Amino acid sequence: MQRILLIDDDEELGAPLATYLRRFDFELESAALPSVGLAKLAAGHFDAVILDVMLPEIDGFEVCRRIRRDSDIPVLMLTARGELTDRVVGLELGADDYLPKPFEPRELAARLQTILRRS
Repeated sequence: MQRILLIDDDEELGAPLATYLRRFDFELESAALPSVGLAKLAAGHFDAVILDVMLPEIDGFEVCRRIRRDSDIPVLMLTARGELTDRVVGLELGADDYLPKPFEPRELAARLQTILRRS
């Protein structure tokens, strides 16, 4: 089972998404704060990160920068900020994929499978 870390302040997203992704052999762990997510990432083995842009403490773009300083773990940005400029910035900072909200869970699972196949 592949372990995925979700860093998103929408605490209502994690549980249903974890249940859904289990169908695809993914184990999802959530962090509502970037500091908690970065600590979990440093302490545990994860295969990929799903990252929101609009977060408390620091934004997801900065979280992506920090992840990229130390790791080449696949990062999928999942955010309501779906404007072209936001998508380009996310990809330029090192995200492997960018999916705007609202999203279809099946598409998220397919995108995760794709980026994990490449890594």
